[in-house]
Amino acid sequence: MSKKNITIQNSVHYHQVDQMGVMHHAQYVYALEQSRIEWLQRQGVSYGDLEKKGILLPVVDISLQYKKPLHFEDLYFVHASLDELNGYYVDFSYVIENQQKDCVATATTRLVFVDEQARRAMKCPDFLLKVFRL
Repeated sequence: MSKKNITIQNSVHYHQVDQMGVMHHAQYVYALEQSRIEWLQRQGVSYGDLEKKGILLPVVDISLQYKKPLHFEDLYFVHASLDELNGYYVDFSYVIENQQKDCVATATTRLVFVDEQARRAMKCPDFLLKVFRL
């Protein structure tokens, strides 16, 4: 199985913090999504093109463990990797680090391949299997 790893860099914006000045817990989900979309792009796959082909990848499971807070203007890095590809789903894992390389969160997600027309789970298309397994 592919263990392709990518890292994206981002910073905490003012609208992402709560009243305590800490990045709101829901904002981490967006960071994970950004890293998955970037992961696909670096493999030569556009998520927008997948949707145009009627292939959807909804998140069906997510697990987040918060270790340390991020604050307004903090720089952070999301390290994402493909962990498992099973006929109908794909699992990713993530480590989020701050600028000092401290782990601030870890996460996993499971996405299921869905046929847009039928609205049912489908097997991973062959052209994506090749991309994921390279």
